[in-house]
Amino acid sequence: MSTPEVFIGRARGEQTSKAKGKRQTAKGRTLWGTRLFLLFFCLNLMCPTTWAQEATRKRRVNPAPPAKNTPTVRDGVARTAFKVPAAYSSEETHPTKPPVLSPEKRSQSPVSSPEKRPQSSVLSPQSSNRGLGPEIRIGLATNADFVSITCDGPLARVDVQNGSVAEVADNKITVQLNTGESRRQRGKTYRVQVASFKKSAEADETAKKLRRKFDEPVVTRFDRENQQYVVSVGEYSTSSEAQTMMVRVLNAGYRKPWVERDQPAALNGRNKNTPRWQLRAVDRDGDEIARDAQIMTFTALDGDRAPLKYLGSTYRGKLEIFLNRRQRITVVNVLPMEEYVRGVVPNELSPNAFPQLEALKAQAVAARTYAVRNRGNFSEEGFDLLPTALSQVYGGRSTEHAMTDQAVAETRGVVATYNGEPINALYTSTSGGRTENSEFVFGKPVPYLKSVVTAPQDRVRRNDRWIETERKTEAITDAEGRSLTRELALLTIAGFQLPERVSASYLTSTVNSRECEQWGDKLSLLARQKPVSAPPRTVTELGGFARLVTEALWGSESPSTLLTEEDARYLLGSEQASIPENFRADVAYLVREGIIRPFSDGTLRPRTTLTHATALAILARAAVLRSVPKLENGNARPFSGDRLTLRGGKGKEDFSFPLSPRLYLFRKLGGEWFPTSRTELIGGEAVNYHLDSRGRVDYLEIAPVLNGATSDRFSQFSWWDVALTPEEVKAQIAKANVFVGEVLDLQPVSLGVSHRVAQLRIVGRDRSATVDGIHIRSVLGVRENLFVVERSLDEHGRVKSFRIRGRGWGHGVGMCQVGAYGLAVEGYSYDQILKHFYSGVQMTKLY
Repeated sequence: MSTPEVFIGRARGEQTSKAKGKRQTAKGRTLWGTRLFLLFFCLNLMCPTTWAQEATRKRRVNPAPPAKNTPTVRDGVARTAFKVPAAYSSEETHPTKPPVLSPEKRSQSPVSSPEKRPQSSVLSPQSSNRGLGPEIRIGLATNADFVSITCDGPLARVDVQNGSVAEVADNKITVQLNTGESRRQRGKTYRVQVASFKKSAEADETAKKLRRKFDEPVVTRFDRENQQYVVSVGEYSTSSEAQTMMVRVLNAGYRKPWVERDQPAALNGRNKNTPRWQLRAVDRDGDEIARDAQIMTFTALDGDRAPLKYLGSTYRGKLEIFLNRRQRITVVNVLPMEEYVRGVVPNELSPNAFPQLEALKAQAVAARTYAVRNRGNFSEEGFDLLPTALSQVYGGRSTEHAMTDQAVAETRGVVATYNGEPINALYTSTSGGRTENSEFVFGKPVPYLKSVVTAPQDRVRRNDRWIETERKTEAITDAEGRSLTRELALLTIAGFQLPERVSASYLTSTVNSRECEQWGDKLSLLARQKPVSAPPRTVTELGGFARLVTEALWGSESPSTLLTEEDARYLLGSEQASIPENFRADVAYLVREGIIRPFSDGTLRPRTTLTHATALAILARAAVLRSVPKLENGNARPFSGDRLTLRGGKGKEDFSFPLSPRLYLFRKLGGEWFPTSRTELIGGEAVNYHLDSRGRVDYLEIAPVLNGATSDRFSQFSWWDVALTPEEVKAQIAKANVFVGEVLDLQPVSLGVSHRVAQLRIVGRDRSATVDGIHIRSVLGVRENLFVVERSLDEHGRVKSFRIRGRGWGHGVGMCQVGAYGLAVEGYSYDQILKHFYSGVQMTKLY
């Protein structure tokens, strides 16, 4: 045992002597270091540019606007310099923030002003990343108290200075605000602790509510000892002030607030150049990883299989976290352009709802072009774009889809350009049939943002959409002038023996018992019931024929047996006395179902012998009620050739059938079916059809699309209307700080090319206010500027309510997203779609 002790002692002695030598060496180094520092300082007084490296580091936190000189870009192999059009001259000054709009759902398109010259509009070839384009910075959060990042695989921290990567021991990191001891304010600080949570998301949500409720600072901190997130409000120098705030918190509905003290005070905002707050990172156990930093960057070491996770979503690239000018935390997703576009396209145009590859490719190019043009929009905040509709909706890797990935890959590096400059590729969800000139929405004309009809402009395409039949169209009516064409066609395809040509004399002639019995046998066969054993003696009259029909369709289980005598008496009214008692329930039930209809004089004429027209009409309506013949239904694709193509269900392929040259063809008008020899099938129509023994369509009913024939008809917002009272309008416009007193009227003052409201006057009892362009729909709270106003007046001529009927969703400028899908259905390629909506543009490959 002594030997190891001697060895250890000797080793320690050696280490001690070495430490003494090191200290002496350190003294010498300190003297030399002091001399070098003085020399370096003097040199920098003569040449201040040597501080550029420090300035570069600061710009990583708050990047400065890029230089106005446009760099060259890659166009395939060669480099092309984009010139700036006069409309976007760098001499003009533009606001650095986009217009404030009301928040809307995913389907809303980006709405930044088209005349704005972005601070970083083109790509630098030096910034490309494995052919995926330059890095782009997306601000995921700008006002956070803390940030939690997880990863299913190894997680690493990126060194801000040299870009080196160091793996972190844990795969969950929480970054929070921290105040260094040297920067704490002296004296006691009091706050009101509101609540504590185990999950960071719950604490963050409570902090947001408190900020909206109180005009006081709200702080969220991680309590390492209790492993929970604590939310506090206020910052006071005395306990009495904090007690007053606690009462307010209690009155707001929070159950157990209490006053805490001796915590570091928050930044008072007087000296933004010397912030007291720093960032501190801890792992899931609360052990500290890093502290006293202004910026931290994390990445996944195996990002393809185990990407970064933040707030429930996964992200490619890096997550950069830094302290912003408001002394809050900003989270930025830094990733290559192509990977960013992959996270945009499925959120802007759903591949599930609109599964057309060419439309998705057009969306990919538009999204990429918008990002290229608008890079640097939020450079003062340290990022390029927002992940919301104020820029483009970006959902990260977790929202990517195989079909949209294909669309992005097949258009890699392609953008739309005008006069050699990437365009401001604005797009809108649903245009309502026609887009608008930019000046009527954003106030300034842009040559490529012109009003166009959202429909194919190739007449040849439209002529191919017509279905024709060789069957001669005849309007067959009964003595009352009611159409029987559809009824007779249904009976014919069901197999009833009828004359080849139904004449007027045949329809007005009376039926005989033999005919009625044959029809009853055929109907029972089709309905899979036993034949009627003993048809009534009075089968040629209304009561007996009604019994024949009900027994043929339902046998002994006829629903007419459910009617009581009192029901039958009430339904038949004064006619019940003329109908034999044993047939009253059958007649009453068929009247109830609309199968038996009165004559023009309101009577049923139960004692007269039935005409062929009356009997066949009852027979056909009863058969249809029991799905005899059975008509299939579906939603049509645009017609081309000689086959009817129907849309498959979710995840299913389309299916089609050949058409019989002599098919029965009907079109719905005004709620009724009328025969036609030729009709257009543009896609989206609801159809009913029947197949003959050879699998051909021999009967076809087409209901026109009520949304019209434009390519955005597939949108549920193609048409809309909303009813508002003057009081509701007053409350709505007050959200936009428009106050006119009692609202008396809404008056469109001027219209755009597409009849969108370009200027709206809100007339009030106190004053009137005029709203222009893009602000109209947000102020009024409607989906689009394409609307008309209907007024309902009271007995004094005052407006009781407004009914606003409109079309479309979004700002209406640029590419219509649902319209792009409609054009793709028509056979348009992605570049044809883009050139349709953006006038005079070209497709240019940047990298």
